Amino acid sequence: MHGKTYFTEKLSNLLFLDIKKEKLMKLFNVYLNENVYMPIKSVKIIENVKKGDSLEEIPVFLFLEGMYYVLGIDENFKYADIYRRMLLNMPSSINFIKSIVFNEVKKENYADAFIFLKGLVQVEENVENYDKLLSLADTIRYKDKSFKNEELYVIEKAKLFDNISSPYLYEAVIKREDGDYDGAMFSINTYLAKGGEKTLEVSEFIHSLNNIISYERGKELLYEDADGALKLLIPLLEEYGDDAALYYYIAVGYRILNNFEKAIYYLNEALAIDDALVEVVNELGINYASLEDYATAIKYLRKAFEATKSVEICTNLIMCYLNSGDIQQAKNHLEIAKKLDDKDEVVIELDKILNNKA
Repeated sequence: MHGKTYFTEKLSNLLFLDIKKEKLMKLFNVYLNENVYMPIKSVKIIENVKKGDSLEEIPVFLFLEGMYYVLGIDENFKYADIYRRMLLNMPSSINFIKSIVFNEVKKENYADAFIFLKGLVQVEENVENYDKLLSLADTIRYKDKSFKNEELYVIEKAKLFDNISSPYLYEAVIKREDGDYDGAMFSINTYLAKGGEKTLEVSEFIHSLNNIISYERGKELLYEDADGALKLLIPLLEEYGDDAALYYYIAVGYRILNNFEKAIYYLNEALAIDDALVEVVNELGINYASLEDYATAIKYLRKAFEATKSVEICTNLIMCYLNSGDIQQAKNHLEIAKKLDDKDEVVIELDKILNNKA
């Protein structure tokens, strides 16, 4: 999101106090040309005011906390550069904010932990901090998918380090979820090439990704190279034997290769898993029609048409009635097809054929 982040609304939870530049120069050993509005989490200042403390006696650690928090929310905030200068002049603030991050994670306040840590990487920018930031980002995105862009932004920032592999692993997971399987494979291979550990989880991820890529590639190849598609799809049955769609695609491949009996076998397997798949019922009708068993084909096609009212299935029915010699039913269904789409090319062609039979 480059600047304003997912957490921008959290700025409204902060109180900004106009602090004299002289006081800030004394506290942070930094030269300033102007007074600066300093951030404090409002709940903190309210607690102090209730205790009777003067605003002049606000502990420095509250300012430190506020500055890291603002930087984590918006790195382009008006006073961001000044805050960074102040924090760099107080190295002890790094351990202080790390303890806050630790406590927020312990309490499962992952959003605040992320904000503080995102502020920290602007002061102490290293691989260790980015690894932690990425882990937190992934934890949040797992619960809230709208956080994806924020995690991707952190991933791109982390990639600037040559000696870090983890961003490519998180990127691979996101790309797989987005359906970019080739991109996910590229990212996971980059993760390994940069020294990422090939754990059991990573190995399973790669195996699963290879299967998905084979599945998608097999579907794409069906009408271009049915034999090649089947070589990709059939081995997947060992792991995806309960996937009715996989049986369906294999059946389509066999039908394209004119092996209608095998196609019917796989379609029946698909129906045994899920008998509500209309495309399977329609495909059964097409295969039986190809075997010239028009009575059985009509049975399946009528069932599919009743469920979809598809002009394509209706024209398949008309062809079956024509081939079986039932001209009246063919004409009846032609009238239905015309009502569905009288400009359909197949409907127009069938109209000509049936008119010639009148």
